[in-house]
Amino acid sequence: MSLWSRLFRTFRSERHIEEIEEELQYHLAMKAQDGLDPRAARVRFGNPSRLKEDTRAQGALVWLESLLRDARYGFRQLRRTPILTLAVVLSLALGIGANSAIFSLVDAALLKPLPVKDPQALRLLEWSTNQGWPGDLCLWLTGDTTGSPTGPLRGSSIAPRVYRRLAAHPQGFASLIGFSDPGMVGVAFGSRPAEQFQLEYVSANFFESLGVPPRLGRAFSAEDDRVGQPPLVLISDRLWRSRFGGREDVFGQRLRINNVPVQIVGVAPPGFFGLRIGDWVDLYAPLAAQVALSPRVKLDKSLGEADTYWWVRLMGRLKPDISEQHAIGQVSALFRNLVVPEGATIPPGKIPKLITGPGSRGFDPIGTDKAQALWILLLLVGLILLIVCANVANLLLSRAVVRRRESAVCLALGAGSFRLLRQYLVESITLAVAGGVLGLFLSHVLAEAIHSFIRADLNIGGFDLHIDVRILGYTALISLLTVLLFGLAPAWQLARAGVNDALKAHGRTFAVGRLRLPRVLVVLQIGLSLTVLIAAGLLGRSLTNLETMDIGFDRSNLIYVSVNPWSAGYKPEQVPQYIDRLRERLAAIPGVLKVAGIQERPLSGGSNMTTVNIPGQPYREDDAHGVLINSVSDGLFETLGIPLLAGRTFRPGDMVSKSDAVIVDELFARRFFPRQNPLGQQFGTGPKTTERYRIVGVVRNSRYSSLREAPHPTMYFPSSTQLWPGFNLNFVIRSGIPTRQLAGGIRRAAAAVDPSVPVIEIKTQTALIDHLLLTDRLLSILSSAFGILALVLSAIGLIGLLAYVVARRTNEIGIRMALGASQSNVVHLILKDSLWLVGAGIAAGLPGAYLVGRLLKHTLFHLQPADPLTAVLSLGILGVVAALATWLPARRAARIDPMTALREE
Repeated sequence: MSLWSRLFRTFRSERHIEEIEEELQYHLAMKAQDGLDPRAARVRFGNPSRLKEDTRAQGALVWLESLLRDARYGFRQLRRTPILTLAVVLSLALGIGANSAIFSLVDAALLKPLPVKDPQALRLLEWSTNQGWPGDLCLWLTGDTTGSPTGPLRGSSIAPRVYRRLAAHPQGFASLIGFSDPGMVGVAFGSRPAEQFQLEYVSANFFESLGVPPRLGRAFSAEDDRVGQPPLVLISDRLWRSRFGGREDVFGQRLRINNVPVQIVGVAPPGFFGLRIGDWVDLYAPLAAQVALSPRVKLDKSLGEADTYWWVRLMGRLKPDISEQHAIGQVSALFRNLVVPEGATIPPGKIPKLITGPGSRGFDPIGTDKAQALWILLLLVGLILLIVCANVANLLLSRAVVRRRESAVCLALGAGSFRLLRQYLVESITLAVAGGVLGLFLSHVLAEAIHSFIRADLNIGGFDLHIDVRILGYTALISLLTVLLFGLAPAWQLARAGVNDALKAHGRTFAVGRLRLPRVLVVLQIGLSLTVLIAAGLLGRSLTNLETMDIGFDRSNLIYVSVNPWSAGYKPEQVPQYIDRLRERLAAIPGVLKVAGIQERPLSGGSNMTTVNIPGQPYREDDAHGVLINSVSDGLFETLGIPLLAGRTFRPGDMVSKSDAVIVDELFARRFFPRQNPLGQQFGTGPKTTERYRIVGVVRNSRYSSLREAPHPTMYFPSSTQLWPGFNLNFVIRSGIPTRQLAGGIRRAAAAVDPSVPVIEIKTQTALIDHLLLTDRLLSILSSAFGILALVLSAIGLIGLLAYVVARRTNEIGIRMALGASQSNVVHLILKDSLWLVGAGIAAGLPGAYLVGRLLKHTLFHLQPADPLTAVLSLGILGVVAALATWLPARRAARIDPMTALREE
């Protein structure tokens, strides 16, 4: 008989049994026709029931049929206790859902490879030197750099000409891909106002080498990637759907990027976001198109295709039969020959060499701190899952006591212990599957909520969170893990029930002393809850320290306005007049008190640095001589509220191109001019000894780029001396009314000055700080939510255990009260039991809390892992919740009627 037939008869057992019954009746009828009476025919034929079982066993998969019977029986048993079943399923759904939600974020942000062909064959190519910056070889660089200005240094970008020469001779690589960092550009569709979108410059072989052909249209050709060619773009699938309605006649249409006409030649495949996880690119243009599209490059001829402007990142696809070391060795030798001009004398330690790194995930944009935050959240939800499993195990253990007599009867009738163990494990698996399915739905909702929060504050495209095989596999794995954690103990206890004791047992006094495992589980819940509570307290207090620290100026009612007149075609000599006109318009808005210009917004995450050259002091390119710089207008310090400590602030007369006036903060003055009057002192920047700048004022220290880092010496230039072509211009406004009421007036004022220059961003100082604190706030909010959930689960576990103890000891309590015990004595009895449990839980939880605190050490701000105040507060909260959880069972025990209890005995 075929396997399919046996499977069919296993799942259609009713039909199979009917067929067997018909066959048996046929054989009995045939023997009756042979002259035998019905009784003799049945005797000669044999036991019909035995024949039915043997025949059915041959026609079906016995083990599968038995398992199906166990599942049906287990489902009926669970239906008999709907409240307990619902409590177990919901508890599991919360634990599994929270774990799956955080894992989906971890997977998308830190684990999942790029959606390209064979991502494991991709390698990132970067360069490194032994003696810092590669001198005059690179005057401008975009991308990432790590290391020391004088020691080992690592960079991510090279010059476009060097990339093209390398791509023409990839050596051990099948291909070399070039691309820029994504950047915002102004895009106008038809007659509509310009909007901001992400654009990335890519090499002609970008889509082909990644194995992601365009959904519609064509990719770029080598001819497209030439300076002087009309710029072309591919648009993303998301942009195609949102702005063009998914129409297939999009090819050949034109749009304007930074006021330059551009033709659309294709649509990128759906789901492809570029090479930076979480950073969705909207438009792709050839590398050479930067000369035509970038306002900064058009204004500064030393950029663009210049060999000293390094802005092209490298990624290579390895050949199948070439080792990584061999491939990078060949390419690096060619790179060193290309990057050093013929006849140039460069110290060997400053000549960069190429190095490789894993490329399957592209370039990570989220940073180490956010990656660490996600792993911390995964750890916390793992602790929550352990609490859930302990809670569920206790619920099932209480149910197991009720079913001990049932198990004993089954054992007495011949059932094996393994058979019973399997039956109860099948019930646990049923609960885990139900909790896993519901948890999968909850995980998607929770993950999307967290994702929306991250996207809004990080201003990124977001991560790919659709439910795939990885998420399903993880959810199935932790569901199976929960079965092992909560299902084995009750199942094993039932399967090994003593037959004689169970059958003789009667009444509520049975198994009073057999509560060691439930007590251990409650102690475990309390310990884990304390660990989660202390972790949440540490993260919450760290966030409070960051939010309440003194930043050196008044953050309230400050609003920043960002514009970019360069994208509208302004020349450098036209920009100062535009700045003056817009500043006047902004100052005239009702409710605006002061307006000033600033290059880098405080606490926005960005910063500019240089090194200073102090007369009479040795010059070094190190951190000791590094200072932060900012370009500001007159009135900036009055607008921000930064106190002036000595000298004066900038005047309108300082706003000229040849001004040598600078203002420094007190940390700058103390470090470089100790025990001297800093006013009037002169110094230079960089290795040259030219004394160009003169200090005219000293202001109070203020936070510049980060809340976590210690204040750094800072100097301020007049804005007219530091107008960088292509970069955004920022205005800071101090208002006397709520800042949300100013947005409309600001946009109208900007349009009145020049409608072709759009307002790029309007953001308050509070919003900028919130952006910096996103990771800390996310950790604090979620850890607090997990702490509350852990408390609730532990309270439920404690209440359940104590209520069960009271129920089992009803007769004992009745006897005590009949012999003269008061209600307070009974309450004291229950409180004593609870106190032991809570004390043991605290003793078990404190070491775990300390270990988790050590893991959080680098995340905390002005706080130690073993913070006494956090521990005391967490213990107080846990004590209050435990007292409330104990009060309900104790109150029930105190109200027991002695006569009723004795009659039941």
